Amino acid sequence: MDSKALIQAYMRAKKLNQYQEVAAELGFTKSHISSLTTGKVQLTDATAKKIAKEIGLDVQEVLLSLAAVRATDPELKQAWYDILAKYTKGTGTAVALAIAVFAAPLNGPNLTAHNVYYVKSHIPFPVTYI
Repeated sequence: MDSKALIQAYMRAKKLNQYQEVAAELGFTKSHISSLTTGKVQLTDATAKKIAKEIGLDVQEVLLSLAAVRATDPELKQAWYDILAKYTKGTGTAVALAIAVFAAPLNGPNLTAHNVYYVKSHIPFPVTYI
């Protein structure tokens, strides 16, 4: 989950319709929200933790996802995704993560943990491990 996905989850949970409302609630400027939603910057761990707790998301999963998104070295990025997959084993996120990572281009904005949540929420069948 990247910052944009976390902001959008916050909006859904709080029933907000505009980024300006999010900025006001979280004490951000409109330009900071714009930077977050375009992927120019990512939330700090402290802010991500606060948002995750407030809307009932797994804080550890959110922080692992952000670490994967922030990593610039491909090997480190893969290591973070592997850690995230182990952490979420059995929830279906690991399968969604693999789909997102291997279906996305090797570089560019599509290779983010945000894709995990999109794919995970659109899997038409439950994922179980044997």
